[in-house]
Parts: sequence; structure tokens; C-alpha cells
Amino acid sequence: MNAIDLLLTGSAAPGMYRLLHLGDARAIGAAVDVRGWRFFHLDGRFARDKASFLTAAAAAMDFPAYFGHNWDAFEECVNDLSWAPADGYVLLYDQLWWLACDHARTWRTARAILEEASRRWEKEGVPFYTLVRGTHGCGDVAAALSDQYR
Repeated sequence: MNAIDLLLTGSAAPGMYRLLHLGDARAIGAAVDVRGWRFFHLDGRFARDKASFLTAAAAAMDFPAYFGHNWDAFEECVNDLSWAPADGYVLLYDQLWWLACDHARTWRTARAILEEASRRWEKEGVPFYTLVRGTHGCGDVAAALSDQYR
């Protein structure tokens, strides 16, 4: 059983995890889709500061046109997702280091919002996972994400 299957079968509580698995994002998305869950892929090469992170996240998660491109709007949208109904959610955030290494404060804010969204969704019985790859040893990432999946 691979890392994605382990997560999707409930071996780990919903939350944020460092993913060491280098599989193709489309294959990961297919494994998520088969379960009736919604898959979002955030390419961190396009998220290098707060503004570009918010833009890239909005595109990856198909936020509604009214998205306000600020932290409050980001928090509202990841806690709503009414436009993307599913039995569960997986956000794959590739190349996180572009943001985390150079804009650690922005990364910490995004991380806090995503972690809180996982807890909120879990209370509703809907799993929400954020999987991050491409951390390149950024200290702030390693300290926050002790659990790793291959």
C-alpha cells in the first residue's frame, strides 16, 4: 500500500503532512478521485510571496470569483468549499520551498489556516489533508511537519 492509500484509508488523522512520495500529481489525483474525494494541486513555483500564493491557491482550488485575495478570504474559502462538494479533500502543495524558505511568515499564516481547516472539516466528518512536497530542508517546514509519508 502506498502513502496516498494509507492516508486515504484513515491511517493518519486529517491534517498536514510532508509527502516524500515523488509520484506524478495526476496519479495522486486519480487515487483521490476514485474515493469520491476532491483533489487540488498547488504548484508552488507560482506561489513565491503572499499575493502569488493567494492567486495560485485560488486557481488550484477553483475559488469563486468573489474571492478577495487576502487571508480572511482564503480562510473563508478553504472552510467553505461549497462549490466543490466531496466526501473528502486533498490539497497537494508541490515545491513549497519557494514560499516557506523565502517568506516564512507568509508560510506560517497559510499553514495555520490550512491546519485549522483540517480540524474544522474533521468535526463535520469530512477529511481534509494538505500534503506538502519539495520542502528543501526549510527549518520552519521540518519543525512543523514531523510526520512523513513515502
